[in-house]
Amino acid sequence: MPKHLRLWVAIALLPTYCFSQSKAVESLQAFGVEYGVEISIQREDFDTEAAGYRVIGKAINEEGLESYAKLWLSEFRRYPIDVFKKAKVKKVILCTGLQVNEQIRAAVPAFDLDAMYYDTDLGAKNPSYQRSVVHHEFFHMLDYRSGQMRKDPDWAKLNPSGFKYGDGGSKMRTSGVGNLTKEIPGFITRYGTSAIEEDKAELFAHLMIDPEFMAERVAADPFLLAKSELLRKRLEALGLSELLESKATILNR
Repeated sequence: MPKHLRLWVAIALLPTYCFSQSKAVESLQAFGVEYGVEISIQREDFDTEAAGYRVIGKAINEEGLESYAKLWLSEFRRYPIDVFKKAKVKKVILCTGLQVNEQIRAAVPAFDLDAMYYDTDLGAKNPSYQRSVVHHEFFHMLDYRSGQMRKDPDWAKLNPSGFKYGDGGSKMRTSGVGNLTKEIPGFITRYGTSAIEEDKAELFAHLMIDPEFMAERVAADPFLLAKSELLRKRLEALGLSELLESKATILNR
């Protein structure tokens, strides 16, 4: 077979993801330019030392990048164009096998590194979970920049009398803790009871992705209503009122 024909056959037999991956990369890079944030697609394993913790990850899975890129871009395009500037996020790292201090994570807000890490493979069979992670973890960054992430008396006083948070999200890792529930007054998941920062991030994430469920819960739960109203005021103060437009019927009931 002539050399040029052998080359053509070799190209024709390449997995289709080699081509779709490049489209995903192009879309991600274009988003980065538009939103003023560096998008880093991890091609090698890494071990990054941060302020008191280590972020560990593996190279991207090329075959799975396209579907995750579509989901991630779809969710972040709901935010105003200056949102990364507001959150002081300079870099987004996409990888697989993400861990913090050897604990598996779907995403990591690395506050001291001005960076967000997202695992493109974890939860790939559950897009609703991946969508929730996108917003939950990014909200941590916004909350941290506000200076009230872990110490927030105005939020804490909205809980039912006598309630106490748990020992933190890192201590509540059992299966099902992130499932939506109607059984806990003031909370939408058991994971939200683990810490005040998880409570806020869970509420924000599900207001973004589960508006029908949230409308029902907020209407029936005065604790959630009060929290939703405080969250609305804080987002407006950050200039993120655009996020509330489709949620107005929920947050203003």
